[in-house]
Order: sequence, then structure tokens, then C-alpha cells
Amino acid sequence: MSILKVDTINEKTSGNRVQIPGHVIQVKQTVLADTFSTTVGPNFTEVTDFRTLITPTSTSSKILIYADLSVGQHYYQARGRLLRDSTPIGLGNQRGSNRKRVTWNTVHYGGSAPGTSTNFFNQVSFSFLDSPATTNEITYSMDMGGYNTTYAVYLNRSHTDTDGASYNGTPQSTLTLMEIAQ
Repeated sequence: MSILKVDTINEKTSGNRVQIPGHVIQVKQTVLADTFSTTVGPNFTEVTDFRTLITPTSTSSKILIYADLSVGQHYYQARGRLLRDSTPIGLGNQRGSNRKRVTWNTVHYGGSAPGTSTNFFNQVSFSFLDSPATTNEITYSMDMGGYNTTYAVYLNRSHTDTDGASYNGTPQSTLTLMEIAQ
């Protein structure tokens, strides 16, 4: 067995980036510190200002996506999908004829009638390893939906988030991309 010991590795041709399989080539992140809300119901709408762009250096690269979301919901359900250039990815399999295929989903039962338990707030985290097979710029983003158009879903706030409620925190959500050499 041989051992290679070096202090520095320089690429032979400038601009090619040395790529060691399994190593991170680049990292991009978007932090959403503002709030987002929608009453789109069981459909989906893209989260405003929550996009991360990356240009892979090789078509064989993988993109490791890590999302950490602060999700609030007025009632019952909040759900979301990870998007690559507006196309949903990382979805569960279709079951039945009426279920939404999503990347993440939260469900809470509370109170005896809709809207009686309005303080649902969760930290939702997930990761997904994508194989985009391109060296073109890619936009990763998130869309969200909820129970129905009467009840809102949120990022970075609860339904009862008011200035009078000093106990409410002001979290942030992050979308982090890491290009992994293959």
C-alpha cells in the first residue's frame, strides 16, 4: 500500500477545479428570514424569494439538497414540494387516485372544529440527492399547499403571530445545495 502526503494540490489546467469523487465542490444557500403565507388550499404555490441557484461543474455531479423549514399552519395540514427548475422532485409514490405527491407533509388534528387550534408550528427538515445531469444553471425552490382555501399555511411564523404575542419567535428557513463530485 502506498501513502501520498501533500500540503497542496493544484489543478493542472486553470479553471477545471480538482474533483475528488465524494467531495463537495461548491455550496450555495438561500436563507428566508421573512414570512410567507398562502391560502392556495390543496394546490401549490411557489414560496416567494426562496430559490437557490447552482451551476454544476460536471454532468456526473450530484446535488445534495438540505432544507430546514419553519412551518406554521392554521388548521390540519401543510405540505410542500421541492422543485428543480419548476418541476417537482423528491416526491412520494402515488397511492390512490386523490392523494397529493409531496416532498414533505405535516398533519395536526386539534380542537373539535376547524380553526379551533391555531398554533401549529413545526420544524421540518429533509434532504434529497439529485442527479440533474447538466452543467447548465439550475434553480431549486419550494412550493407549498394546505388543507383548503379557508386556512393558511406559513413559513417562519405561526397563524397567531401578532405584535401582542411576545412569546412568538421569529425563525428562518434555509435551502442549502452542495455539489458532490462523482
